[in-house]
Amino acid sequence: MMLGKRESFTKALITEIGQRANDFNKLGDAVNTIYFGGGTPSLLAPPALQSILQAIYAGYNLGAAGGPAAGNPVAGNPVAGCHPANHPSNLEAPGNHGREVTLEVNPDDITEQYLQGLLEAGFNRLSMGIQSFNDGHLKWMNRRHTSAEAVAAFTAARSAGFGNISIDLIFGFEGLSMQMWQENLNRAIELSPEHISAYQLSVEPGTKLHASYKKGEYLQMKDTLSYKQYALLQKMLSEAGYVQYEISSFCKPGRESRHNSSYWDFTPYFGFGPSAHSFDGERRFWNVSSLNTYLKAIEQGTGCSREEIISPKDRFNEYIMLSLRRVVGMDVAYINSHFKVPDEFYNSLAVLIKRGDVVEQGGKLRVPPEKLFLSDGIIRELFCTGSIL
Repeated sequence: MMLGKRESFTKALITEIGQRANDFNKLGDAVNTIYFGGGTPSLLAPPALQSILQAIYAGYNLGAAGGPAAGNPVAGNPVAGCHPANHPSNLEAPGNHGREVTLEVNPDDITEQYLQGLLEAGFNRLSMGIQSFNDGHLKWMNRRHTSAEAVAAFTAARSAGFGNISIDLIFGFEGLSMQMWQENLNRAIELSPEHISAYQLSVEPGTKLHASYKKGEYLQMKDTLSYKQYALLQKMLSEAGYVQYEISSFCKPGRESRHNSSYWDFTPYFGFGPSAHSFDGERRFWNVSSLNTYLKAIEQGTGCSREEIISPKDRFNEYIMLSLRRVVGMDVAYINSHFKVPDEFYNSLAVLIKRGDVVEQGGKLRVPPEKLFLSDGIIRELFCTGSIL
């Protein structure tokens, strides 16, 4: 992003944050987590990031993070969100008062001066897109950093004072052997981040990888080998003291991502910037993806969001999907009290329980750890296809 465009983007983002403050505050909730992610927010200088944070702090109900009041996530491109505020905080950065304030960073954007600026701005958590510790794979992924630079960036962040760092890893792609994946996991464990997110590489339409796949230049890894890599991920991280709390998320005890967790329990959240999504409890709305269209709309004061009302059926299906992605599972009492559950759900559930794909324990339905890799298919079998009240 060119310097002038960055300045225009920052100005527009702050304007949007101000324009939507009343809508957020009318929910009666409070900001508890703020997340800058999607795209490359670390391209913005710390003063710009701090000005965005200050716009949130100035216009939004902050409540008392760490107290009994609930909060919601605020997120965007950058995004901000709020979530119930009774979780531990790792660092009291200026102005955040116990809130989880996260920035996604690329290892190659990190310098000692930049890290110090982030701390002074009020960030207390970093999400670092390392992806791999194999230089050949990083080059194939078109990442600008090397393995050594990723390790150096993590070490610098730790030395600067960040006590809550998450790293991303990718598995399940052609050319990643079990030995290479084990070496990646060993390196990650040696760094000892508070949180690790691991994703299976997917071939998305419209990407360069999809074009290579269509030409036969890229072959997807067989599901059996991807499953073995996922099982190794679970085993090694568990042995290293990490707790799995969602399909792709592992953390040291008590260090879950408070912001991401809010998306899984229907906590309202507000997102700002191009492509940013929001949810107020009943409606989901989102901004246009084009940066130029976004800048023009904000400048003209016309707004640029689209919205949809979530139907009872969609809400039911989303609750199933989001709940069964989590290790803690789905609350049976919640389903029965909030939905008129269709017979097809119970019929499918009985089959899944008999097969061992779902277990019922303590009023919870959950996918057992050894079946989480297959959970997408399991979850789809429980979706309601007809109408629901």
